[in-house]
Amino acid sequence: MEWLAPATFGLFAAGAGLLCYVLVSNLEPQPEYPALMTDLMRLLGAGIAICGLAIGGVFLYAAAGTYLG
Repeated sequence: MEWLAPATFGLFAAGAGLLCYVLVSNLEPQPEYPALMTDLMRLLGAGIAICGLAIGGVFLYAAAGTYLG
């Protein structure tokens, strides 16, 4: 059962990355803010989402190695 903790954290991190991606992909430009600000928020959110997915993948890989090994 030592694979359960890394698998849980991996799923949580991957889910948080997907949630962040969904939230920033639906950003609409607002008239009171410059368009550059919206683009930067999308870029920052995409970077956070990719990092969350990568961290989740690493932990899931480690959990699979513990489970199978």
